[in-house]
Amino acid sequence: MIQPVDAEGHRLLVESSRIRLAYTHDRHFAVNFSGIRTLPHHIEAVYLRMLPQPRLRFLLADDPGAGKTIMAVLLIKEMKLREAIDRAIILCPAPLTIQWQDELLRWFGETFDVIFSAVD
Repeated sequence: MIQPVDAEGHRLLVESSRIRLAYTHDRHFAVNFSGIRTLPHHIEAVYLRMLPQPRLRFLLADDPGAGKTIMAVLLIKEMKLREAIDRAIILCPAPLTIQWQDELLRWFGETFDVIFSAVD
């Protein structure tokens, strides 16, 4: 049975749809949503190389300081905003786990659980 919606309920419904579809009107939605300063090669990698692919499987292996963290986090956030993924796994050396957690939280407000495994 369809329930009547008051004006405020209708406004909230429209606003939620607008937010859910915002990426369709803003090509760099995650960039504008975040607090990061991107460089041209970050935009090229994420928006021109990775996102257009039908199946996303990438290994980011640039030189130190090239912005691998920014590109990975930007890709994850963009895909979450587009509702293309529900979850992601990030594999990194143990000494970098705290850095990744801090940057994900600071730049995008994302929290991740860290899972450690012992090496036999």
